[in-house]
Amino acid sequence: MKTISINGIAFDVSAPYTVGHQITEAEAKALNQVRAENIGNNFRNAVKDAVANGTVEAVRAQLTEYDSKYTFAMGGMTRTPIDPIEAEAIKIAKEVIKAKLSEKGITVKAYLANEANAEKYEAAIERISSTEETLKLAKQRVNLKKKSVDLAGDDLGLGA
Repeated sequence: MKTISINGIAFDVSAPYTVGHQITEAEAKALNQVRAENIGNNFRNAVKDAVANGTVEAVRAQLTEYDSKYTFAMGGMTRTPIDPIEAEAIKIAKEVIKAKLSEKGITVKAYLANEANAEKYEAAIERISSTEETLKLAKQRVNLKKKSVDLAGDDLGLGA
């Protein structure tokens, strides 16, 4: 079982996939899509720089090498939350981790440069974002944002 948060309320859902689980065609397609998106996301900035510098073929070779060795990390399957409270809880967790690493003189980017740390980072996000305290703070932040929008009213004079 896995506990998820929907609108700040915890629900238990099954976790049917285990090591050795034989996947269906649809599951394989979904995993391959997520894998391709992860690789694309990991190379987005490098490709942008390569286009500007005229070094696309060098980045293409790096991406091909990376692709040949790419595997999902334990946290690599984290979905983007649709629930605003869950999204805010993840944001809070990342802020906490960034602050803790900063205390040690390490940036998140530098920490994640070591591929072995990605799994630890994702696990820490999951652990921190699912605590009762974090979810409570996330709910407060979301409610505060809603109040701020309500204060602005409907007509901001933006002409849109």
